[in-house]
Amino acid sequence: MYGINHIAVWVAGIAHFMLGAGWYMTLSKAWLAGIGKTEAQIMAEQPSSAIPMVIGFAVAVIIAYAIAWLLPKFGARSARSGAATGATLALALIATTLAMNYGFEARPFSLWLINAGYMVVGMALMGAIIGGWRKKA
Repeated sequence: MYGINHIAVWVAGIAHFMLGAGWYMTLSKAWLAGIGKTEAQIMAEQPSSAIPMVIGFAVAVIIAYAIAWLLPKFGARSARSGAATGATLALALIATTLAMNYGFEARPFSLWLINAGYMVVGMALMGAIIGGWRKKA
């Protein structure tokens, strides 16, 4: 992991996590409808909300490290090119995988828009932070 700006990676992971909190709070009714559950059902099935939060944050940091490793390989050396690379990776790898799975699982298109949209916007944000934050020599 030589040459990676670890501070930028962690800031990007935190930003992605915070985006997710706002994203899913704003879209909570549509998300619950998409998964076919009520808030009470979620709370009954998973009384401790700490576990998914820890997993979500860990995943955000892992994705941020992957983006930090890939950006130089793609020649992305600015916030703009980092954002474009992050969004492209999310569209090509995550949104397509979710679409395939949701098709077989007969999940609603609205749920795909919520979940895939979060990853596209979130990974673009991470790419912008990491791509635009230059390490001092």
